[in-house]
Amino acid sequence: MQEHKKLPRASVLRMELYLELLEQLEANGQQSVTSAELGAATGISAVKVRQDFFHLGSEGKPKIGYEVSQLASLIRSVLDLETPKNACLVGLGNLGRALAASDIWARAGFRLAAIFDRDQKIIGTEAAGVRVRNITEFFGVVKAEGIAAGVITVPAPDAQEAGDLMVGAGIRAIWNFAPVTLRVPDDVVVENQSLAWGLITLSYAMKSDKDKNHTAL
Repeated sequence: MQEHKKLPRASVLRMELYLELLEQLEANGQQSVTSAELGAATGISAVKVRQDFFHLGSEGKPKIGYEVSQLASLIRSVLDLETPKNACLVGLGNLGRALAASDIWARAGFRLAAIFDRDQKIIGTEAAGVRVRNITEFFGVVKAEGIAAGVITVPAPDAQEAGDLMVGAGIRAIWNFAPVTLRVPDDVVVENQSLAWGLITLSYAMKSDKDKNHTAL
């Protein structure tokens, strides 16, 4: 099996799709799957599917395809989903509370170890079984809990301050939900997941589709 290279973002997103489907097949007891079947289910060409898996070091067998459990395990390994990683969340508004209570953490190998806010009415309460701490405790808690990733769910004007706090505490991976571009050092990874940007993109896509239909009339 060849050593895989670093995957571009588009490939990682496809791996997430493959893994979700493979886990469904595992649950149904299916032992093998072809690139054509995976492609048809995900909307990705069979050629691209084979290329993606080849880069991981996995080649299917003619007429049989790939072993479902083996391929799923390989993708989990490549995406590092089974390595325990502690994360913290800054900002317990509606979005922060929803994220804290969701089941997304364990699936990606994360554990929500700490939640921070500056609202005195929230500090000391619990969300998803995690006590909300004062933001002034940030550095000590990050060190004590071995926190490696941070999630920003504060309003846009406060996002850079939260990012600076994380970087200063040694966090090198940030999941940012604020609609701003964070200024961080080159060795810090930022994954932007802005709900506002997502809706704006959706609005534009809907308009473009509507314009195309009108043009065709």
